[in-house]
Amino acid sequence: MGAMLRNLRSRAGITQRDLAAREGLHRNYLGALERGTVANPGLATVSRLARALDVSVAVLAESFVRPLPQGRPGSMLPRPLPLTLAERTPADAIPGAPALGRALRLLRRRRELTRAALADATGMHKNYIGSLEDGQIASPGLLTITRLVHGLQGPGPHELGSLAASVGVLACVFAGEPVQVRAAA
Repeated sequence: MGAMLRNLRSRAGITQRDLAAREGLHRNYLGALERGTVANPGLATVSRLARALDVSVAVLAESFVRPLPQGRPGSMLPRPLPLTLAERTPADAIPGAPALGRALRLLRRRRELTRAALADATGMHKNYIGSLEDGQIASPGLLTITRLVHGLQGPGPHELGSLAASVGVLACVFAGEPVQVRAAA
């Protein structure tokens, strides 16, 4: 995602300092995003940057996705950080959180998975998944969404493009953007 963010910013003729100031970010944080050293950027931040650069949030979200390690997905990835007070807010305060939660719940139910089964597949706690589905997580990170999509797709190898597209769709749902589904070639 870092290279994509840097290219879009450069193409728009905006400096890091200007973009960071305009979006209420620290310039060092924006630099870390561009270097790819931020492990789990929040959807709210990614959405704001996409709007500022006049692209769909899916463009940035899909560029973040990378192959997951082989083996049990949850055991190979870092655990989600504990929630801060800023992350746990009333669902009606964050328009994107309830929509994302409803989409995740629908996808989980369509796969006939319990929260516990999805938690086992992702290495997340079932209560954290419940908080996401209830719209209580203000800005889940892209790694979190990637892990959920991987868990929803089930065991076995998955095409990276399909994983990235699914993450992009959920990012669009969060950002309130129209979802564009691409037909398979």
